[in-house]
Amino acid sequence: MLPAWWTQATRPMLEAGDSPGTGAWIAVILISVSTLAGAWLARRESTRLAVRLAIASAMMMIIALTDMLPDAWQDAVETGVPLWVVGIAVAFGFLVITYFTRKGCACPSDSGRSPVGLYAPGGHRRLKETVNAALFGGMGTAAALTAHRAIEGATLALTASTVVVIALMAHSAGEGLALAALLDVAGQRLAPWLVVACVSPAVGVVVATFSPLPGQVVPVLLGMVTGVLLRTAIVGLKLAAGRQENGRLSRGQLVIATAVAITVGVLLAMAR
Repeated sequence: MLPAWWTQATRPMLEAGDSPGTGAWIAVILISVSTLAGAWLARRESTRLAVRLAIASAMMMIIALTDMLPDAWQDAVETGVPLWVVGIAVAFGFLVITYFTRKGCACPSDSGRSPVGLYAPGGHRRLKETVNAALFGGMGTAAALTAHRAIEGATLALTASTVVVIALMAHSAGEGLALAALLDVAGQRLAPWLVVACVSPAVGVVVATFSPLPGQVVPVLLGMVTGVLLRTAIVGLKLAAGRQENGRLSRGQLVIATAVAITVGVLLAMAR
């Protein structure tokens, strides 16, 4: 998000009741378009879903560690929230998703599992566990991203600099990709969650303008979102690996996922 000095410099303008500029709303539109583009990319070629899921999961992990966790830490220091409270919030978010995805994430390969195999002893149970893991991973991601994107919208209400917007667009595309990939594995409808994901930044702009969240709440909320996304990233990587015949991602897939994630991390570091 934003440096403390910039937030403090621009907050009086919002407290005075000024509305966000046109740039903030343009940024919201660009972020929404990026989210839709990421979701479209995930659905375009289902045969390459494993690669895209691996990329999206790696991006989520980078976003959580290089963007949200530092933000939570910084906001906690600025608002006087004990850091151990943020740590508990991270652990809580992580453990909640861990509980719902505890049955495992092994996915049958699209090409390596024959129809007969699905009827083998335990086949239905394993398939159901896979779907449940993807479902709760996807729903957890959707809920966490909704909260996070609302906070991003509040950030845009303060400033919509080019670097910040580019960084938000990059990881919004990754969020849309991850959401679509996980819900696709779970066989759930994507459209309602995409609507929520695209609307939440606008809600954040409006809320930040007229009724900002208490400062002490933000680092705790960011901590929980960080924990949720970290666990969801692990779930996504396991699902991606499970879709391979040998149950592991290839070296090329790992290289691609790592390169994309590092690129996003660099953009986020520049935005900070």
